Amino acid sequence: MKNIVLIGPSGIGKTTIGKYISKKLDIVQIDTDDLIEEKTNMSIKDTFDIYGEDFFRTIEVQVVKEIADNKNVLISTGGGIVLREENIHALRSNGIIFFLNGKIETIVRNLNSSDVDRPLLMNEEDMYEKIKKLFLERKKLYYSSCDYLIDVDDKSVESIGDEIIFYYDKH
Repeated sequence: MKNIVLIGPSGIGKTTIGKYISKKLDIVQIDTDDLIEEKTNMSIKDTFDIYGEDFFRTIEVQVVKEIADNKNVLISTGGGIVLREENIHALRSNGIIFFLNGKIETIVRNLNSSDVDRPLLMNEEDMYEKIKKLFLERKKLYYSSCDYLIDVDDKSVESIGDEIIFYYDKH
C-alpha cells in the first residue's frame, strides 16, 4: 500500500488530521517536523534561529529521503515541504499526496488555538498578512505537487479524514 502524504500551509491541520487517519486505519503516522527535531536535537524554532531556513530545508530533504520508501504510513509534512522539488519527487515515489487547502481565516484560527512554534510566523504583528503572503508564494507549488485537493474549511477533522480515506481507497 502506498503512503498517505499530507501537504499544505502551516496551521491547516495536517498533524491533527493525520492522527485521526492513522488511528482509523491503524497505520503509523510520521511527522517530518518531529523527525527534524530528533535529528537536530532542538526545536524547529531553535533550528531556524541558530542555523537559518536553508539549513532547516537541507535537513528536511534528508528526512524525506529517509522516510519516503516506507509503505502504508501516513506522512504529515511541514508547510514548506514543497519548496524543494526533490521532496515531492521522493514523497510521490511511494505516496499519494493530499493538499489540505483552506481560507486564510481558517489557518489563522487554527494557529491561534495551537501551542506549536512556527518560526516563519513568529513575531509578526499581522499574522493574517504573513500567512497570506506565505500561502500565495507557495500556492502553485501545493497545487502542482498534489494528487488530490481537500478543502478543510468548515469541516470537522473526522469528515476531512474520512474524505482522504475515501480517495485513498479509490486510488
